[in-house]
Amino acid sequence: MRETYSAIFSLILISSLLTGCISGDYGESEDGEDPFEEPPIDISPFSEHCMEYDDLERCWLLLVPEILNESSNVPLLIDIHGGGDDMYEQRWTSDFANISMDQGFIVAYPQGHNDVWNMASNWSPCLVGVLCSEEDDVGFILQMLDTIMQNHSIDKSRVYVTGWSNGCGMTQRLAVEASEVFAAAGCMAMYRFEEAPSDYSPIPFMEVHGFLDEIVYYATTAPTAPIFGPEKGALQNLDSWADLNGCQGSVPEVVVSEVDYDIRGYTDCENETQVMLVSLFFAAHNPYEHDDPDGLVPERGWANPTGVPSSTIVWEFVSKFSKATMGDDA
Repeated sequence: MRETYSAIFSLILISSLLTGCISGDYGESEDGEDPFEEPPIDISPFSEHCMEYDDLERCWLLLVPEILNESSNVPLLIDIHGGGDDMYEQRWTSDFANISMDQGFIVAYPQGHNDVWNMASNWSPCLVGVLCSEEDDVGFILQMLDTIMQNHSIDKSRVYVTGWSNGCGMTQRLAVEASEVFAAAGCMAMYRFEEAPSDYSPIPFMEVHGFLDEIVYYATTAPTAPIFGPEKGALQNLDSWADLNGCQGSVPEVVVSEVDYDIRGYTDCENETQVMLVSLFFAAHNPYEHDDPDGLVPERGWANPTGVPSSTIVWEFVSKFSKATMGDDA
């Protein structure tokens, strides 16, 4: 039944796109400024850290907001850049930095080797430089996490992961391969390609995707089948996570409906988890409120044109979950 619903909804979406019912207005901002203006250079709340891992120097940015009282444990969010971007661009584009300085949590921005992430272990051959790397990125990020926990007061029950595009694929790989570590995951514009291991324990998951995404298609990845495979799409990914988390219900429930986006998903899942999809009706590949400073391809770089607060939506979703209060299997 879930597959039938996804197919019908996808056909309606494709029809709307072809008839011009959904459109976007991209280009210069209203004040005429360059949408790819370089991010501010003042990053005083940030520090850069590196370590050797698998004979490579692996680095990350760390944001520890000044408002924190580190005598008490605080949440940690790992924010993973997309392929071709880097940790500096991600800390600007995603806007989780501003949210963290307001809400009081630490953010880590890991750097992918050669600016890409190994988001699936089962691709053969790995399309290095396009989709994945040959590095042990799961091991690196978990080692980074251990290092951060040794030096900061982190609430181990409230560690979250997010990312964009290739970084969203990496987010989902971490969510299934290290489900014992993360309390919840929420990410932007990519699907799950990593199979869940036998010891996976359900955790909450949210994906944000633009209807007008011309890189990772919303309705179906069939036009890019040589890269992504023919049977991926936003609704298919939602249902895949619903199956993985043992969610009840044959069709997703619409929980938020606005003129420029909606949120739908499943709220009755194992381990007291939820699975959600945020659909941005007028957004392309970048669902954030900030333009990607390295956005050489407009469909990739320009932010969602109606200003949907996608990062805030993700943070409000993941931050309500804690390993301390989830089901016995968490």
